[in-house]
Amino acid sequence: MDTLVRSVASAAEFRAALEVNRAAWRDAYADILPADRLDAMTVPSGAALQTRYERAKGEDRAFLVAVDRAPGAVVGFADVVWGDGRKAFCEAGDADLRAIYVHPDRQGSGVGTALLDALVARVPDQFDRLALETFEANDAARGFYEARGFERVGSSAFEAWDGSYPTAVYARPL
Repeated sequence: MDTLVRSVASAAEFRAALEVNRAAWRDAYADILPADRLDAMTVPSGAALQTRYERAKGEDRAFLVAVDRAPGAVVGFADVVWGDGRKAFCEAGDADLRAIYVHPDRQGSGVGTALLDALVARVPDQFDRLALETFEANDAARGFYEARGFERVGSSAFEAWDGSYPTAVYARPL
């Protein structure tokens, strides 16, 4: 794997990460979420993109990208929050792993593991656990996290598009 993992460096790079997000969602959730909603996913531009980029660069989170050394394309990203805005399933000492997504063409190549390892290294010492939720029906994601020491600690639901989609909550010590 000739991929560099580092903090997102620009709004353009952040937009490239959101393009990866869209491709990964369409691939991973084709049998879970409504096709019309996946097809309608867009990537913001202009002021909306800048606002999301600035939020991603906040002091209470880390937003990392995996970049191919050649040609320099973003192939994955990860996002963790440890301050305000953590999801309800997080306990007091938890950092909230919001996302790890790898472009479908690069899945299985070690990019996701590299992102996770780099992300864990960025979480401040006062947090002792990393928590996340993933769709219950997403066997690939559940397998990825379980293989990396996460244990299922609960259940929740993702409410969207007039529907409720069961999720599994996982955590692992930092």
